[in-house]
Amino acid sequence: MKLSPYLLSVLLSAVLLQGCAGGLIIAAGTAVSVSSDERSIKQLIKDGDLEKQAIDAVVESDAYNDDMRINIIANNGYLLLIGQIQNQENSTKIEALINNIDGVAGVYNQLRINAPISLAQQSEDTWLTTKVKSQLTSHDKVNPLKIKVVTEDAEVFLIGQVTEEMSNYATSVASNVDGVKQVVRVFELIPAK
Repeated sequence: MKLSPYLLSVLLSAVLLQGCAGGLIIAAGTAVSVSSDERSIKQLIKDGDLEKQAIDAVVESDAYNDDMRINIIANNGYLLLIGQIQNQENSTKIEALINNIDGVAGVYNQLRINAPISLAQQSEDTWLTTKVKSQLTSHDKVNPLKIKVVTEDAEVFLIGQVTEEMSNYATSVASNVDGVKQVVRVFELIPAK
């Protein structure tokens, strides 16, 4: 299998960042099913590039340090920041920095002022994501292929381009999954077909 230079750089960045003693910054949207995504292939590539640029900008900034864990997810030019950071000043700096990247339509800053979550909590979050996706799959009014689910410290983030009706159903389903503290919708609403 031949890897594209972009995919190779993302994978290397993830491996290198995980090996660092410093903070961890990851792009969560690098693997996408094109057939189920409302975005064009051009937009998918652009979003992947925005994630990479955002990671680079944060790592090169004076706000970057050992006490942070940031997850960056791009969708149609908008970047969602989730994770933990040590203070509001650095959160604001990172948001402003990323907002100034050419092509970024907006930034949803959902960073929490807290110590990075533990590996045990990360495992629980993975399990919660699986449970939410499973429940979305079994609901007849929700197309789970249109919704990306990311969980961070028991907060579930629902991302994608969906109708208002699907957004409401998906939020209701996710809210009722045992262990979910809060559901945050990061949907781009599209007209019903």
